[in-house]
Amino acid sequence: MDGSEGTLYLECLFPYFFVEQKHGWSGVQARIPTYLGIQDVSKRSAEFILSLDAMDMVLESQRIESAITLIEADWRNVERNISDISARAGILVRGIPPKPKSSWQRGESVSLEVDSGSGWVTLEDEIYRLAASLEEQLAQGLTSVGEAAPELEESLSINQDKATQLSIVLSSAIEDWEQAKKQAQSLELRIEALEEDLRKHKDAALLQRLGATGSYGLPDETCPTCGQSLPDGFEITDYPLTIEDNISHLEKELTTFRSMQLDASRVADVSQVRVFRLREEMTSLRATIRSQKDALLSPNSLPDAAKLAQRLQAEEKLKALRGVRDSIESSVDELESLAATWRQNRDALTALRRRELTTADDVKIRALKDSLTSQLEAYGFRSLEPRSIDVSPRTYRPNHEGFDLGFDLSASDMIRVIWAYLFSFMEVSREFQTNHPQLLIFDEPRQQEAARFSFQQLLRRAADNGAAGSQVIFATSEEEDDLRSMLVGLPHQMTSIPRGEKLIKPRT
Repeated sequence: MDGSEGTLYLECLFPYFFVEQKHGWSGVQARIPTYLGIQDVSKRSAEFILSLDAMDMVLESQRIESAITLIEADWRNVERNISDISARAGILVRGIPPKPKSSWQRGESVSLEVDSGSGWVTLEDEIYRLAASLEEQLAQGLTSVGEAAPELEESLSINQDKATQLSIVLSSAIEDWEQAKKQAQSLELRIEALEEDLRKHKDAALLQRLGATGSYGLPDETCPTCGQSLPDGFEITDYPLTIEDNISHLEKELTTFRSMQLDASRVADVSQVRVFRLREEMTSLRATIRSQKDALLSPNSLPDAAKLAQRLQAEEKLKALRGVRDSIESSVDELESLAATWRQNRDALTALRRRELTTADDVKIRALKDSLTSQLEAYGFRSLEPRSIDVSPRTYRPNHEGFDLGFDLSASDMIRVIWAYLFSFMEVSREFQTNHPQLLIFDEPRQQEAARFSFQQLLRRAADNGAAGSQVIFATSEEEDDLRSMLVGLPHQMTSIPRGEKLIKPRT
């Protein structure tokens, strides 16, 4: 069930070779175990016994699906790493989907943007602006504190005013960010409630189709829109929506709220990046103010330490942005490689799923059907026309008009189907190279008081298979004289156990 490969245990195969009395006759493949964590265990067992090429296709599909799952997990890890790096650097990354897409192209969709203070600009433009500004500062050279004092005092005043304004802007940005997060969380809770409501209505619709009546556990005293409890006797409308109408309405609501939640998440991401950017700018501005104050207190003959600090800050910032850009681009390169591999695997999986049964498999399935229907005719099957019974190429089980045989059969005819189905596997396996052990054991095969004629035909079929080299063992409580009369002329070996005695006895 987890997509990995494991052993097809003997417990999965033996229902095709041995039918025990207590539960084995309750249906076709009644004792197939479902607790071993094997997907479509009855199909896998039939494919192995018949040695079908379809089993190799299924294994290949599972391997490709596992590879796709691993690629998507790697994608999420890389995408999360990009988000963490960009958020800490105050960079907004646009155009990276949460999981691989066939239409995703790096050059056309991915963009890196920063908040320049006057709007969002590309990271490359910001790096170019910072590089030009740094080059201009280097060209100007350093002056002494005495020469730069008037300019320092004016710049200090401007920066202090700017810090005050930036503090207000930062506080507002943090509030917007918190509001966006709350909005996204609120929409997520609403979506969870709608999904739960939709699940209940779909369950109710299924119960209704199966013939159940009643309220199906749906709330009938709450408002379907806001969920508030309604007072007794309060009627919303004389014409309430049907379950199908409610399902349609809920699905449309879910589509709307999911779009809203996606927009709210995007707004929250943008707000987060803006807050980090403003915090970084505030930290840099405060450092500049401190260096300017220190410079004004320095001797007039010393170089302007504030300008030197600004230059160092600009160099450090430029270096950090370039490093983040290179790191993000390296991660995007990795995403591009993952997307290409993901597309190849998806195309291979699609092509594999479109493949029909191979010619060899189709021949085996047809032989299985022919053996099944010929036996049903011989056993006196009456619930349906035997030739209308088919073997599904998808489940390898007997069906009629696309549905598994079940409730539309009489109890005795279901027993006949089990006889025919298991013998057909044995007979096909003698005609083709398969993994069937040519062993079949029935414990009390004459269930549901099957007609004497039908049981006699079953004994004849068993004898024919035994004569062909298979081993067929029946354990039955039929009267011995009656049984001997039905076995006249048939090759067989019978062991009679007197009543009250045990076949397996304790050691004395």
